[in-house]
Amino acid sequence: MTTEHTAVLLVDDYTSTCSRCRRGAFTQDTHHNRIADGWSTPGPRSDRPCGALFVAISTRRLEYTEADLRKIRPDLPAYTAGMAPDLTT
Repeated sequence: MTTEHTAVLLVDDYTSTCSRCRRGAFTQDTHHNRIADGWSTPGPRSDRPCGALFVAISTRRLEYTEADLRKIRPDLPAYTAGMAPDLTT
């Protein structure tokens, strides 16, 4: 039986990344199935997404609030900078 990996969608001013593999991610995706470079453009074909399920949204930007993050992904729990759950265990 395989266990699905989970990750936090980390958003910044112009980019978003997956907390599991640290590669670019699209904010509208439920799983990390596509790589996004800066400005949410598709990455090179050699880059592989990790496939993790996004279970929360957070940021590294102190000025972003949970309300700001909920506007991006209302379906995910939102955490301010430094408050996202650690999913590495």
